[in-house]
Amino acid sequence: MQGFFNIRTSISVIHHVNKLKKKNHMILSIDAEKAFDKIQHPFLIKTLQKVGIGGTYLNMIKAIYDKPRAHIILNGEKLKEFPLRS
Repeated sequence: MQGFFNIRTSISVIHHVNKLKKKNHMILSIDAEKAFDKIQHPFLIKTLQKVGIGGTYLNMIKAIYDKPRAHIILNGEKLKEFPLRS
């Protein structure tokens, strides 16, 4: 079901971008769900730079991986946040 949802969301984003008058957009998808704790984040950033990703786009990706934090919601109550580590 998650795969279908991801595909449907991607199609919706593509349709939205196609309707815009300015066509200077980029859609970037990084699926790091399974790799978050296996890939060294500096390696990921260097790889993206090597393939030409930079500027605002790279800064957004860096923000996701720079000191990531998470919360657990248990029975509707948000518990204290904690750092994620690879």
